[in-house]
Amino acid sequence: MNAGVPLGLSSGLCWGAADFFGGIQSRRLPALTVAFWSQLAGALALAIALAIEGVRPAATGIAWGLAAGVGSGCALVLFYRSLAEGTMSMVAPISACGAIVPVAAALLTGNQPGILAALGVLATIAGVILVSRPHTPARFAPPAVEGDQARPASPASSARGGRRVVAMALGSALGFGLFYVFVDAGAASTAGTAATTGAVAAAGTAGSHGSPLWVIAGARMSSLAILSMIALVSRRSALRWPGRRLGAVALVGIGDTGANLLFAYAATTGNLAVVGVLGSLYPVATVVLARWLLRERLSGGQNVGVVLALTGVVLLAAA
Repeated sequence: MNAGVPLGLSSGLCWGAADFFGGIQSRRLPALTVAFWSQLAGALALAIALAIEGVRPAATGIAWGLAAGVGSGCALVLFYRSLAEGTMSMVAPISACGAIVPVAAALLTGNQPGILAALGVLATIAGVILVSRPHTPARFAPPAVEGDQARPASPASSARGGRRVVAMALGSALGFGLFYVFVDAGAASTAGTAATTGAVAAAGTAGSHGSPLWVIAGARMSSLAILSMIALVSRRSALRWPGRRLGAVALVGIGDTGANLLFAYAATTGNLAVVGVLGSLYPVATVVLARWLLRERLSGGQNVGVVLALTGVVLLAAA
């Protein structure tokens, strides 16, 4: 079994766990507070790892990482904003379709998976979409801003609002998908496999052992810059010191950074189409944790989605 499969699967599970516990903290703190301080904690942990490993900066890898961070940062903003205006039952399945982006990138660059792997990719994507469709309103949606008052909406304004939510959800899916592609390309270039053919063309076929730490460092720098700009233009109460919840928030950021690193290492050994889909399994982990720890019930469609996702993982592992 290719090492990219367990690494990619681990990244998806870590992202799902970080999303779950980040959502728990967002019930007590503003979403921007959780996002900013968790990202900063993850950046500090990454800086320590870089100092220990002693790897010299790779300009190309950092550049791809900066692009990946812009994609993920913008996607995060669009995702939370679409949740604020829409419902999880509509937003989550659309944003989960970001897994299609790395699959398309792999196909366009000639890195086509085998038949078994292709079946696994299709089963996993279908499972993620089904799991992302809860039968109850979103529990992790950001709290409403104080002072906002509900107003009856006309059919025309509701239609425009629905199109706006769909557009933002599609934007978040594109941003998350581009993050996978850019991290994969950066990991390949850091490993030295994309020096002559271009990082994107080598996506998913690196296979060497270069360190992708600087790619994730670049991604973390740009995502922090985006969050900082959002904090400057938002209400002052949206970003505050987390206080006694700092430890829990920091663990969320460290988990998210760990997931980024796992995905980057997976990208150096596995096909982008396979690794990208496995990394997109985060909604499955979030829903399962909610079932186990919060006793939230799964709908029939979600149970089918979990089975499909697990079937896809087995197929990818056997490919």
